Amino acid sequence: MFMSIPSLDGILQCLLPAFTQPSFQTQLEVFLGWVMCLGRRTEFGVFQTIHADTPLSRKKRHPFDRFYNFFSRSAWTVEELARQVAVAVVARLNPKGLLYVVVDDTLLHKRGKHVYGLGWFRDAVASTAKRVATASGNHWVVMGLAIRIPRTEKIYCLPIHAKLHLPGKGQPSEADLAKAMLQDVVAWFPGRKLVLLGDGAYSAKNLLGDLDERVTHVGVMRSDAAIYDPVPPKQPKSKRGPKPRKGPRLPSPKEAVKKADRNRSGKGPWAWQWVEATAYGVTRRLQVISFQAVWPKVLGLRPILVVLVRDPEGKFRDTYLFTTDLTADVSWVIAAYSRRWSIEVAFKASKQVMKIEAPQHWCQASIEKLSPWVWLMQSVISLWYFTEGCRLPQARAARTRLGEWDTEWSLAHMLRILRAAIVDHAITPTSATKADLQQFLDRLGNYLSLAT
Repeated sequence: MFMSIPSLDGILQCLLPAFTQPSFQTQLEVFLGWVMCLGRRTEFGVFQTIHADTPLSRKKRHPFDRFYNFFSRSAWTVEELARQVAVAVVARLNPKGLLYVVVDDTLLHKRGKHVYGLGWFRDAVASTAKRVATASGNHWVVMGLAIRIPRTEKIYCLPIHAKLHLPGKGQPSEADLAKAMLQDVVAWFPGRKLVLLGDGAYSAKNLLGDLDERVTHVGVMRSDAAIYDPVPPKQPKSKRGPKPRKGPRLPSPKEAVKKADRNRSGKGPWAWQWVEATAYGVTRRLQVISFQAVWPKVLGLRPILVVLVRDPEGKFRDTYLFTTDLTADVSWVIAAYSRRWSIEVAFKASKQVMKIEAPQHWCQASIEKLSPWVWLMQSVISLWYFTEGCRLPQARAARTRLGEWDTEWSLAHMLRILRAAIVDHAITPTSATKADLQQFLDRLGNYLSLAT
């Protein structure tokens, strides 16, 4: 019943090198089924959507196991598909300048004795500052590109890579998986400079210890971090033994903030300074303390710029940032790190809109492929809307009816516009006869019945 539309074909064709020709046809079919599915996106729900105009008898339908085989047995790899999606996103939305790469982890809730990679992990949504909640599921480390939406000031995250974090000792940590993905991204874009953004979990030596020279990191520092003056003290020539490689210990971020609070004169190294910076889409006057230091536990003796931030209005708590770029402007460091929040929005959209937790796959190959595929298709939908979909009559009509609204850039809205465009495309000039229209309406009725 449903076919791709011309404005989408150009993007989908970019993915062809990741598949064989038969697998690519299955990819198109599964993608359309996923987009148009109105109910739960289980395997059968997606399959029903693709073939909503035929009887439910499997004998008369396309072989049902093609859906399963696409994830469990097909030869395509997540890495190659991720590369094709990332290259398409960068070519169309960020062809020049810095690439802001965000890394974070999320838990997809699942249960079952035989589900591969299942474990009990921290549930960030259910946890609080005083209580850590755990839940059963697959734990994923995801990397995305924080892109400024064309012709707007909004930052949007498009997932481009993901790896499964397995439970148990001896398995690669979240930082190890992030390192492997970062190496992939660096290789995909030779000559481009990258800014890696991550929360405190990714301020780790196994990720940041030997960063590529093209990568700048902006992250969060522990409040009790043991940091030191990067300049070692001068030693008398008469003193024997190895020369010190770092200076005296500096106050930790938490201690430095306390010193600044007690400093009434506003002078000296531990004093608040005022800057204007754009954080989370709003330009604010913030208080900052900035200084250079070394953090041996994480970055060895590589100097870093520490930026301690306070919002005098109290809209967010004190944040302890650092960057490997010693020449960076303080305002830029704050603005860059605020882009990290976009991946949290992407996670919410993948669970609530893409229904990434609905499929009931259990074998290793399916588990390792399906969730990354959903995140990558989420990026494909977003890329289509930013470059093509926002100019369609359906999108212009929505803007006219509702005005300039934030949810225009929500994944739910993008998906609605894409569905509307696909349905409109199904009504062709040859559908003018009463019999053709009646057949289409019957098929549409069968399709809409799947929503229940």
